[in-house]
Amino acid sequence: MELLHVLAKGRHFLKDQANPNRPQRQWGNDRETIDLLGVMGEYAVSKALKIPMDMSCGLEGDGGTDLMMDDYNIQVKTTKYKTGRLVFNMNDKLDAHIYILCFAPEGGADVILQGYIRRQSMDEVMTTQNLGYGLRKVIEQKHLKPISLLLAYREGK
Repeated sequence: MELLHVLAKGRHFLKDQANPNRPQRQWGNDRETIDLLGVMGEYAVSKALKIPMDMSCGLEGDGGTDLMMDDYNIQVKTTKYKTGRLVFNMNDKLDAHIYILCFAPEGGADVILQGYIRRQSMDEVMTTQNLGYGLRKVIEQKHLKPISLLLAYREGK
């Protein structure tokens, strides 16, 4: 966890340098918490799928790819809400092949991989909702496939 805290702080610092006007709170979280949740989710997915995690910090961000699994790019979203969902800003480019939702209970070190969805399946289940912070594109957990299917794919390689 100590390494993840350091990585999150580094990413947080560089994001603030690149965009000093970014809001300091979002979805009821401060920016440090958001960055830590993101790093925790990426780490958990990388360990579960046995794929490398990008430990770099850069001003340019990740370009929408958190992890690579063979030829598939993966975007990881982590929430502190057990009933959380995949949430995207209206103008987000959805270029990843796979989107994974993780749940990290507040104040803990555990991360639960809630499920995943392939990009080609998203449009048919995505809705537009106002979750209290303006309109967002949303995919509910019930539309996610179990992570065990991705694990089986990895083990079959």
